Amino acid sequence: MKRKAKDFEVSILRRKAEELLKNNTKVAESKLSEDEILKLIHEIEVHQIELELQNEELKIAREREKELASEKYAELYDFAPSGYFTLSREGDIVNLNFAASQLLGKERIGLKKSRFGFFVSDDTKPEFNEFLTNVFTSNKKEFCQVSLIPSNDIPVYAHLTGISIKDNQCLLNVADITKVKEAENVIRDLSLIATQTDDQVIIADANGAIEYVNKAFEKHTGYALEEVKGIKPGSFLQGEETNPEHILAMRKGMKKRKAFSQEILNYTRNGEKYWVSISINPVFNARGELEKFIAIEQNITGRKEEETQREFERRDKEALINSTDDLIWSIRNDLSLIAANNAFLNFIKQNTGYFLKKGDYVLPEDLFDSKRRSFWLKQYERALKGKRFIIEAEMQKHDSSEKNYLEVNFNPIYLNKTVVGVACFARDITEFKKNKEVLLEYNKKLQAAQKISKLGYWEYELETRKLFWSDEVYKIWEVEKEKYGISPENFHATIHPLDRPGYDEYVQEANLGKEHLDIKYRIVLESGTIKWIHETGNLVTKGKEGFINYEGTVQDITAQKEYENQILNVSERLRNLSAHLQTVQEEERISIAREIHDELGQQLTGIKLDASWLQNKAKNKDQEEQKRMERLINKVNATIKKVRKIATDLRPGVLDDLGLEAAIEWQSVQFEEQTGISCILETSTVSDNYEKTVNTAVYRIFQEALTNVTRHANATEVLIKLSEKNSILELEVLDDGKGFVEPEKNNLTSLGITGMKERALMINGIFSIKKRKEGGTKVKLVVKL
Repeated sequence: MKRKAKDFEVSILRRKAEELLKNNTKVAESKLSEDEILKLIHEIEVHQIELELQNEELKIAREREKELASEKYAELYDFAPSGYFTLSREGDIVNLNFAASQLLGKERIGLKKSRFGFFVSDDTKPEFNEFLTNVFTSNKKEFCQVSLIPSNDIPVYAHLTGISIKDNQCLLNVADITKVKEAENVIRDLSLIATQTDDQVIIADANGAIEYVNKAFEKHTGYALEEVKGIKPGSFLQGEETNPEHILAMRKGMKKRKAFSQEILNYTRNGEKYWVSISINPVFNARGELEKFIAIEQNITGRKEEETQREFERRDKEALINSTDDLIWSIRNDLSLIAANNAFLNFIKQNTGYFLKKGDYVLPEDLFDSKRRSFWLKQYERALKGKRFIIEAEMQKHDSSEKNYLEVNFNPIYLNKTVVGVACFARDITEFKKNKEVLLEYNKKLQAAQKISKLGYWEYELETRKLFWSDEVYKIWEVEKEKYGISPENFHATIHPLDRPGYDEYVQEANLGKEHLDIKYRIVLESGTIKWIHETGNLVTKGKEGFINYEGTVQDITAQKEYENQILNVSERLRNLSAHLQTVQEEERISIAREIHDELGQQLTGIKLDASWLQNKAKNKDQEEQKRMERLINKVNATIKKVRKIATDLRPGVLDDLGLEAAIEWQSVQFEEQTGISCILETSTVSDNYEKTVNTAVYRIFQEALTNVTRHANATEVLIKLSEKNSILELEVLDDGKGFVEPEKNNLTSLGITGMKERALMINGIFSIKKRKEGGTKVKLVVKL
C-alpha cells in the first residue's frame, strides 16, 4: 500500500516537473527543507532503479512465458489426435502435425509443399475445391466431408474443418470418420434389410412382447405395429391347426435363451393359414442380461405344399414300382436293406425261401453259399466305391435245378458327394439266354459280312474306358487277339503321328456326348505298313441314366485311298497337260496372229498398191475395165479387214501392248458394237504390268463370259467390274438375263465353264458362277497376285 502511495507521489512530481519545463516558468518556492528535498530525491532515484530492475525481470519473465507457451503449443500441435494442416491459398501443405502425416501415410518432410488435393479422391474433389474457396472468402469456419486416398491406397473418409489465418493461409483440421461411415453404412444396410426384405422381422422384449414389426410382417399377416405392440406373437398368430408340439418347442427355445429355429403354422388376420420358418436370436447387454429377442420369419408355405406333393408322389411311385416285375432294391454301406419292391422280395423268397425285411442283412450266410455270397459281396463293394456298372447274374431257385438269369444295374447313392448306399435294378433275361444260340448264329453271319467288307465293329465304355474290338478289327490291325493288350492307349499309339491331333479332337467330341462321330485317319502297323481307316460311331443312350457307351465301325479303306490318289494324280496330270496345251495354244495364236498381220497383211497391202496403180493407168480406158479395177480394190480392202480381225481374235495386240484393263475395255466396246447389248465397265487401281499368264487367263475368262451372255442370257445390259486391292485382283461380269439352271455349272459337257475353271486354276485363282437374286448371272474371278 505504501509502495503504491509512493508511486503516486512520484507520478505527481514527475507530471508537475514536465509541466514546469513545458511552460518554462519559474518553480514556486517549496515549503520543504533542503534535507527533506535531498532525501526525497534520493528515494526517487532508488525507486527508479528498483523500477528499472523490476521492468527488466518482467521483460525476462514475459519472454520465458512466451517460450513456454510456444513449446506447449508445438507439443499440443504435434501430438494432437486429429490431423492439422496449414494450407496455402493454392492448397499446398505449408505445415502439418504427426497425426496428419500418419493419416496420409507419408513422412512430414515428404508432405510439405505437396498439394493436399492430390490425396482427395476424384469423386469428392469438386466438394473439396469449393470448400477451400469458401474458407478463403468467408473468413469463418467451413466444413466438408471428402474421401482421401493415402499412400497405402486404402480410402479414408475425413471430416474437414477449415478457417483462414494470416499470410493467405488457412488452418485445416482433418478428422478420420471412416469407422463412423462404416457404422452408418451398417446401420443403413440393416435398416434396408429390415424394411425391404420379404422376410418378416419381429423384435420382442425379454418377456416376448412385441416392440417392432417390419412392413413385410404387416403385409403378410394383416396386423399393423400399433395393434400388436406389447402383445406376444403366439396369442394371435397360432390357431386350431397349429401343432401343439411346435408351440411347446418355441417356448422351450426361448427359455433356454439360445438361438434356435422352428417351423410352425400361423394364421393371418383374415384366417388364412401359412407356414413359416422362424429363426430366433436372443440379444444380451454388456452385463450379460437378456434385453430382446429378434425373430426372422421366412414364409415356407410353398415348400410345405411341395413336400406334401412330394409325399403324395412318393407313395404314387412306390405303388408304381411295386406294379413292375423288374427287381428294384437299395442297400446301405453295411449291406442292410433300405427298401425293395414286391417283385424283389418275392424273387428272394422264391430263390432262398426267406422273406427279407427293411434293415435285414442282404447276404446272410445261411441263405447263400460261399461262392455266390462272395460274388454279390464283390459287386456291392465295387458299387460302394462309386462305380456304376451292369452285370449278368445267375440265380438258382430254392429246392430246384432251374436257373434264372438277371441283368443287374448297380448305381451308387450319394449324399454330399459321399457314397452312402447302392440302388439296384434287375431284369430277368432268362428268355434272352435261351435265345442266345440264335443270336450266336446271327453273329457268325455278321462276322462273315465284316470279313468280306473289311468292316470291324467296336464298343467303348466312357466311364470304365473299356474298349471292345470284333475279330475283324484285329485282322485290320494285323495283331493277334490273344496277345494284343487292347486299351485306348495301345490303340492311340498306332495312329499316324500326323493324324493324332485330329483324332484327339474326335475323342474330345465323344467325351462331350456327340451323337454321331465320323473320321478318316492313318494307322502304322508293327511291320511299318500304313493303312487308311474310316471310323464311325454312335452314342448309345438308355433312359434317364444318360449315355452308356459308344459303338461303331472301322473299315480298311487303304485300297480306296490308293485309287483316289491315282485319280488325283491322273487329274493333276490332265490339268497340267491342259495348262500346257493352253499355253502352247496361246503361243501358237500369237505366232499365227503375228504372221498373218506381218506377212499376209503386207502382201495384201502390196496387192492393193499395185491395183491402185493399175487403176490410175486405166483411167483413159473403157468403163468396164474401170469397174473391174474398182471391184478388185474393194475386195482387197475387205480382205485386209478380215485378216486384221482374224489376227485380233487370235491375240489382241492391245493386251500385250497396253495391258489387261485396256484389253477388257476394248473387248467391251467390240462386244457392245457387235451384239447391241449395253456394256458398263467399272475399274479401280488396276496395273498394266501383270504377268503374261495372268493377263491371258483373265482376258480369256472374260471373253468366255461375254460369249455365254451372247449365247444363253438374253440380256440387255452387262456390268463389268475390274479392281485390285491388297494384291487381290477381282473380275466380275454381271448380266440381267434369265440366269442359268444350277446343275448346268457342274455339267461335264459344259466346256465353256470347265475351260474358265481350268484357266483360273492355272493362275491359282478362284472361279465362281452364280445365279443372281435380282435375275441374271454373276461370274466372278479372284486372283491372289
